Amino acid sequence: MKISQKIISKLKDGGVDFFLSVPCKLLANMITILEADKEVFYSAIPREEEGMGICAGAYLGNKLPCIMMQNTGIGNSVNSIVSLLQLYQMPIVFLISYRGTPGEPVGAQGAMASVTEEILNTLRIPILHCNKESDIHKIETQSKHAKVIEGPVAILCNFDLMKDDQ
Repeated sequence: MKISQKIISKLKDGGVDFFLSVPCKLLANMITILEADKEVFYSAIPREEEGMGICAGAYLGNKLPCIMMQNTGIGNSVNSIVSLLQLYQMPIVFLISYRGTPGEPVGAQGAMASVTEEILNTLRIPILHCNKESDIHKIETQSKHAKVIEGPVAILCNFDLMKDDQ
């Protein structure tokens, strides 16, 4: 089973039933799988901040949403995370392709990689690192944790893990 399929399975096992994504090469296989999955809702979105609002609506509609994005999307979304999701205690799973980590060939991705964890820590968002395939089993627990803490959680999938899925 491909890494993408394993990740989606663990998200679904954790209760996620609503998925959004911003285009990302490392998430392409997951997007293809979700487009064909009739058990969950999936939609592409143009910007992460818009996705935060859509996820809030999905949560109010009794869904556990997941937004899939690059780590740059966290920087784009700080205000909507704090003033919407955290203020109103909305559990959302952030599945993040952690661009700029070892193995990344695009140098421009390194700048955001150097501050991604600091931003998430500043926002007090719990982080799960998926650096290797054996870390994927923890995704189910992290997804369920969003409901327990009534707020966002982050799953960082580093470049080396995701490039093996291509």
